[in-house]
Amino acid sequence: MNTTAMYNEIQAALQRGERIVVATVVKTMGSAPCGVGSKILVRADSSTYGSLGGPRTDGKVAQEALNAIHEGKSYMTHVHLDADQGEAVGSCGATLEIFFEVLRAEPRLILAGAGYVAQALARLASNLDFRIIAVDDRRDLADPQSFGKNVQLTFGDIPQTIQELEPDESSWIVIVTRGHHLDKDALQAALETRAGYVGMIGSPSKVKHIFKDLLKEGISAERLAQVHAPIGLDLGAETPDEIALSIAAEIVMLRKHGTGAPLNTLRNLLEEEAVPANS
Repeated sequence: MNTTAMYNEIQAALQRGERIVVATVVKTMGSAPCGVGSKILVRADSSTYGSLGGPRTDGKVAQEALNAIHEGKSYMTHVHLDADQGEAVGSCGATLEIFFEVLRAEPRLILAGAGYVAQALARLASNLDFRIIAVDDRRDLADPQSFGKNVQLTFGDIPQTIQELEPDESSWIVIVTRGHHLDKDALQAALETRAGYVGMIGSPSKVKHIFKDLLKEGISAERLAQVHAPIGLDLGAETPDEIALSIAAEIVMLRKHGTGAPLNTLRNLLEEEAVPANS
C-alpha cells in the first residue's frame, strides 16, 4: 500500500476526532503474507484501511486492535496465522509480531455559545492543549478576533451542530448559550453524544428546572448526574473572565485528577516542622 495514502488516512481520521489503532508488522516468522513494515489502520467501529494479508488475517488483527482501544494503551503482541485457513502463504503457518499503536485525536473543547464567557474561556484554554471549537447561530455577533486564530468558529443551529461534530470520550462540551431554552436544547443534544465531559452554566434554580424538563423527556437521572452544572469551581466568580477561570479550573482539575482543595489544607507543614517540646 502507498505509504502516503496511509498517513493521509490516519491524519483524516484524527482530524475527525476518531480514536484509531495503527498496527505495524515488526517481525515475521514462517510463510507470512506480508513483510516487515506493513500497516493496517483500525477504527473504533472495527472498520479498516489497508490489509496485512486477507479478510481472515485482517479480522484477527482488527480484533486485537479493538482490545488495544479498549485498554487505551499501545503494545506489542504476536498474531498467529493458520495455514489450513488460508492465512499463510505456505503450509506451515506463520506468526506476525505486531505493534499496536493507539492514536487519539487532540482533545476538543466544544463551546456551545460564542458570547463573553465563551470568548474568555477560549483565551484561557488556548494554552491547555485543546482544539477549541465555538458554536453559535449568530454569525453577525460572533467576532473571530475575540477568540483568536487558533479557535474554530462554526455557525449553525447549536444543538444540531453539536451532534454533527460527533463528540467522543476525549471531547469536552461547555454550554454557555444566551438563554434558558437554548441551554436546555444544547444540553439534550450533548447528552446524546459520547462526550466525556458536559458542563452547563446557570444558577441552581435554572439547572434544576432544566433537569426536571429533561427527566420528563426521557433523559435518565443517571445521565443527568454526570453533567457538571452549575459549571465551574466555587471561586465567587462574577465577571465573564472570572467565570471562565472557574470553568477552566474545573476542567484542569478533572483532567489531572486533582481534588480542587486548597494546597495548604492538604498537609500541615507547620505541624510537620514543629519540634517536640521534650526533645
